[in-house]
Amino acid sequence: MVEKVIKKIFKKRHFWRTVSFDELSELYASEFLRNLSMSVIGIFVPIYLYKLGYNLQAIFAMQVIWAASRPIFSYLAAKSVAIFGPKHSMALGTVVQILYLSVLISLENTHWPLAFLAVLGSFSYALYNIAIQVDFSKVKHTEHGGKELSFITICERVGSALGPLVGGLIASFINPQATIFIAMLIMTFSLMPLFLSAEPTRVNQKIVLKGFPWRRHKWDFISASFFGVENVVSIVVWPLFIALTVFTTNTYASIGLLVSVSTATALLAIYFIGRLIDNHRGGLLLKVGALANAIVHLVRPFVTGPLQAIFVSFVNEPMTASYRMPYTKGLYDAADSVVGYRIVYITLIDTFRMFGLLVFWLFAYIASFFVSNEVAVLQAAFFVGAIASLGILTQRFPALKS
Repeated sequence: MVEKVIKKIFKKRHFWRTVSFDELSELYASEFLRNLSMSVIGIFVPIYLYKLGYNLQAIFAMQVIWAASRPIFSYLAAKSVAIFGPKHSMALGTVVQILYLSVLISLENTHWPLAFLAVLGSFSYALYNIAIQVDFSKVKHTEHGGKELSFITICERVGSALGPLVGGLIASFINPQATIFIAMLIMTFSLMPLFLSAEPTRVNQKIVLKGFPWRRHKWDFISASFFGVENVVSIVVWPLFIALTVFTTNTYASIGLLVSVSTATALLAIYFIGRLIDNHRGGLLLKVGALANAIVHLVRPFVTGPLQAIFVSFVNEPMTASYRMPYTKGLYDAADSVVGYRIVYITLIDTFRMFGLLVFWLFAYIASFFVSNEVAVLQAAFFVGAIASLGILTQRFPALKS
């Protein structure tokens, strides 16, 4: 049903497509449902673990394991995409994601090792993220990639806007386990739109590194490391920080409402950002967005009240979109340019992004041994986030050159 609604909304606007609207609309629908399911619980996982009694040091250690195990899972995900195709790999990733949520929902009673939770989560995200990037990069149109990227981002953000509000209210007034269960149900439904058309890539391919143009794309990989760090500071560290310092009561509902409303306000900006990217203004947008985002990170450590938290969140959303969308467009066009190495390129991007996260979480984990004040460690992380935001400017994507 969601896929049909999206088709009706966008069909007239996408007259320039020939045969692949169905494939894109399936991705729009699936991405909406998956982000709805993950945002119902996603931002609350570190908070949930903290409220279960795990300290920040244990949570940081879990994130270290998550990032350290990722290269193995990225390779397995690449093999899966090459052999079975991206849609089947997304389905497998969703199944593993449901298993991850099952472990999470039973954690309070069964006391699973956090390392096990980290491994499951890392594997599921590797499978899904690499698969959907290969799929979208294959079926998008280069000349209208900005519009298509804006539409899939809107679907993602609508899901991300609804999820925290629903999840936060359920977690606050029922219990967090009910939130996880609902996320699992929605995750299951996200599989339905994927198989309304065939795989967009050849199956039974081989992963070959020989001949890959490493030198040409070295700055892509370097910037991906910074991109990953900035992303996790905004999505993981920020909600955890305001949970410990600002919204200490009714935490889930308060943070859920804040994230939902601030995300919703960015939807109009996302649409126009997509149009600007297609008008060859992506490079300028990325520079402005990355610089502005660095400033936002420098302000975060000094947030002490609800109004300040609301202001920072509202400013951050459009600023984040203004650098992430051009960056992603440049990445997809770069994937198009390495003929025969699309899966390899996207897998390497994911691996280098995780390398950045490994360094970041190791820094946080080691710092937690020497700094007894947990809030101070999170405040220091925001300064690292500011540096990472500036580091994104090291990208050299041809599609973003003025």
